Amino acid sequence: MVFAFLLAGFALTGCWYGEIGVDTVFDAKDGAGTRTIVLDVMDDTLSDTPIINPDDPDQTEGKGAVINNKHIIGGIPAIQTWLEENAPDFITVEPMTTEGYHRYFTLTYSFTDFDDFLAKYEQLVNLSPTITWASYAASERPSWVCEGSSCTFAESKEILNASMDWAVDGIYNDIYNADDLTGFVTKNDISVLANYTLTVGDQTFEELQHFDADAVDGEGTGKMIYVTSESLSETGAFPMSGWALAGIIGGSVIVLAGAAVAVVLFLGKKKAV
Repeated sequence: MVFAFLLAGFALTGCWYGEIGVDTVFDAKDGAGTRTIVLDVMDDTLSDTPIINPDDPDQTEGKGAVINNKHIIGGIPAIQTWLEENAPDFITVEPMTTEGYHRYFTLTYSFTDFDDFLAKYEQLVNLSPTITWASYAASERPSWVCEGSSCTFAESKEILNASMDWAVDGIYNDIYNADDLTGFVTKNDISVLANYTLTVGDQTFEELQHFDADAVDGEGTGKMIYVTSESLSETGAFPMSGWALAGIIGGSVIVLAGAAVAVVLFLGKKKAV
């Protein structure tokens, strides 16, 4: 579910977001599952090597290469240390990985049922210094509704982002160098929900970032498009449990047996006549 996080490098020619991806899997009808959150930050802020402009990945818009400046105390790897020291106990912070000029920070947690999911969701929201779980009415909180073998999960982008504010706010205030940011970057500029994947039983919903060459970006065109849906949901079916299946089969046998007895009685009466 989430936490999201933040940052990105502030470039000499502009800035871009730290891209957050949330992947949630509900693999049981009681709402048990896992949530994985991945923060993708481009390049090391201590680097002086130009990289491809993330707003012109195909290099067709002429936006030119960019360079990240120093603005995170200790550089981007400091994010890993901050997460390990500040994430709730139920979250596993995986080791940072590097692929090209991307640094990936991964957090995962599991939940035994939907009540456990909500309890952890509430804890994450309440870790924010500016947002509380009580600020959301019951109808605004994540929901899990089942009918027969199918279940529907729903959450808003707003409350999902709220569940990650503890990390965004903490990293921004604890390890960003304020002198580098004044007049350029605020807390709201350092992260974006870039990718969202939700699996409920046998169905998967996803909304993934993509580059739109025709989208207007300032005076030019071409920019990354992130998650735009305000409501995120999916409905999927789960296999019937052994007991439920046995009950259905048992019931069918009883019905068939009853029908057979009725036929025998009917034929017996016919012969007697």
